[in-house]
Amino acid sequence: MTSSGNRVEVSGTGGLGIGGSADGADIDVSITVHPPAPPPPPSALHQLGRALSDFTGRDTELADLHAALNAPDGGTVAITALSGMGGVGKTTLAMHAARRVIDRYPDAQIVVDLNGHGVGDPTTPLDAMMRVIRAFHPHTPALADAAEARALYNATLSGKRALILLDNAADADQIRDLIPPPPCAAIITARELVQPSDCTVLRLDLLPVAKSVALLRRLARKATGTDAEWTRLAALCDRLPLALRVAGSTLAVADDLTLPDYLAELADEAQRPHRLTRQNDRSANVAAVLAHSLRRLINQDPTLAARWQSLSVVAADFDRAMAAALWEVTDTDAGPILRALRDRSLLLYDGETRRYRLHDLMRPLARNLFQTNPDQDPEPGTAARLATAEGRFAVHFMGVLEEAKELYKRGHDGVVAGLARYDADARNIAAAATWAIDRAEHDPTAQKVAAWLPNAGAYVLGLRLHQRKWIVWLTAAAAAARRMGNLGLAASHLGNLGIAYAALGETRRAIDFYQQALAISREIGDRRGEGNHLGNLGNAHAALGETRRAIDFHQQALAISREIGDRRGERTGIGALGNAHAALGETQRAIEFYEQALAISREIGDRHGEGNTLGNLGNAHAALGEIQRAIDFYEQTLAIAWEIGDRRSEGNALGNLGNAHAALGKTHRAIEFYEQAIAIAREIGDRRSEGNALGNLGRAHAKLGETRRAIDFYEQALAIAREIGNRRGEGNHLHNLADARAKLGDVPTAITLTEQALAIYVAIESPHAETVRQQLARLREGTVEG
Repeated sequence: MTSSGNRVEVSGTGGLGIGGSADGADIDVSITVHPPAPPPPPSALHQLGRALSDFTGRDTELADLHAALNAPDGGTVAITALSGMGGVGKTTLAMHAARRVIDRYPDAQIVVDLNGHGVGDPTTPLDAMMRVIRAFHPHTPALADAAEARALYNATLSGKRALILLDNAADADQIRDLIPPPPCAAIITARELVQPSDCTVLRLDLLPVAKSVALLRRLARKATGTDAEWTRLAALCDRLPLALRVAGSTLAVADDLTLPDYLAELADEAQRPHRLTRQNDRSANVAAVLAHSLRRLINQDPTLAARWQSLSVVAADFDRAMAAALWEVTDTDAGPILRALRDRSLLLYDGETRRYRLHDLMRPLARNLFQTNPDQDPEPGTAARLATAEGRFAVHFMGVLEEAKELYKRGHDGVVAGLARYDADARNIAAAATWAIDRAEHDPTAQKVAAWLPNAGAYVLGLRLHQRKWIVWLTAAAAAARRMGNLGLAASHLGNLGIAYAALGETRRAIDFYQQALAISREIGDRRGEGNHLGNLGNAHAALGETRRAIDFHQQALAISREIGDRRGERTGIGALGNAHAALGETQRAIEFYEQALAISREIGDRHGEGNTLGNLGNAHAALGEIQRAIDFYEQTLAIAWEIGDRRSEGNALGNLGNAHAALGKTHRAIEFYEQAIAIAREIGDRRSEGNALGNLGRAHAKLGETRRAIDFYEQALAIAREIGNRRGEGNHLHNLADARAKLGDVPTAITLTEQALAIYVAIESPHAETVRQQLARLREGTVEG
């Protein structure tokens, strides 16, 4: 090779000469090409390799790529991942798309590994260009000047229909000079967002669940498992294509590994990324592939890395406000930080919900982010950082519960909005509760959260939390409140524990908690609390059929309310006395109490209490056989529920209207009301009311002679009662099923169901136990007609 000024002359086999200054100005190109002999092997120009027979799940992306690559002058297509992480299938999709347009780019299909996220340094643009040049002209000498290489690169590709796959780009600077001239095309894959000018950008998402399961089944054809097990495996891989391929191929070749056993191996979140691997294949080691991005993050921006690590304490997806709380920055400042993490493909983002999340396989890697680079771990270090983040996480989601409660209290659309606010972060709230409960004995922040969390979620948690879980929260809250020295709060939680056990039908246990709460309230001189607990004791004894004793407790509670001037408490006590006298069959006396309670509710503007009392008046008049008058009261209750947006009371009123119309013989009209009540119960997640309404539907269809349909509704109601632990409801639905089976002539089944119902009634000390015992005796004697 010789040069003169800006002129370069080249001779020799396969030589190309490019002359010019370093900045590319005044380039005088004189090219003499001596075609190599023999020509380069086809594989040098056609590098795509064989197709994957099990490629699946990217039809939309393939169509977009195909359209871009079929542009008249070629196309420049950049693929980045919506999740952006390694293993999402960027390279696989790029290869598959490239094979589909080989006919359009017949001159060459060249793959250049840019090693943006891999072992060692990224490929330099100069080296990348030389690989392409040498694919056409293997004997091209090395060039040290990037401008000369760029000119030679463009000259080599000029006029050709070649497709260049620039795989695993580090950043935009690396690929800027690698975009080929038209009519060539380029496909760029990158974990971090790169977008040259005039470039179509595709963000590649995780595979849908159905496609993930299909891929697993296709790879592991001989493995057997239930649909639920395959879906669980897809969830453990969090729909990441690389993880799915590793899992599927592992099951395919390991003849001593069953699907259930594999699920057990992958159950540990901390070890899961490391167990998703194939021996002697680094490209199939999920943890190693994902770690490439993390090493780059640590080296380039340790502060950003530390902030990303703190997000590992978040159990599920989250919004910007949560990130701001975790980092103690404003929402405005959190936005650019989140975008920076997204651009590095370290966060997933849902544009519809505007929420972020860490991929499940990234979370354990994030927690141990600085383990191999402790000298790069910013102050205060991983342990202190994560401990602080956990506390902020828990406090933040206690605040979210407060928001949900306040929305719910507004009524109307606020009820649904409050429940939706809770639902969006239910997993995070549960995680905050678990953290607080586990650490409450030693961590002041955890103690505070554990003590106040039930109050923060009043109303909402009653609809969303299973009673058994609610009991766990309340038990921890009572203990934390005692440690804080807040005996009033502890008594409140003990009282709520009693209510929770009463809802499960464990009335004696409820009484024990009411008595503990009562003792504390008396000890600290909390007269309002004392009155509340006395009223709850009255309700418990009424549930046991001990109505006279219940009246005694309600009278004590009423006296305290009058003494301290608590008009709302007075209304509650008077209404409870009405219920007690109604249970004794003293309906007129009950009505007198209800009318007093109604007057107080209207006096103090308590619309919710007014609606409840009108419902009780409806029940009383229904007991007297005055059904039309009862309907009038129920309709007033319904109107108030609509006015204040109380969806639960609305559902109850509809159920009562159904009962009233059923009593009038208008069974079809009753069914309409029950169906409306069920719809509301399902909308707000009130499983207890849903079960009650299903039971009512069963009785309505039984009245129509549709016994088998009635059985279907009873079984649905029974399943709900068992799910939520409602023992009283379980007994009632078993009793109804027994009646239905007896009507069908299936007496043996009826006897078994009645025995089960009786066992429950005896266990919960139900006043109905004796009636059911007598009915069982008649069934055994064969005296109950079918």
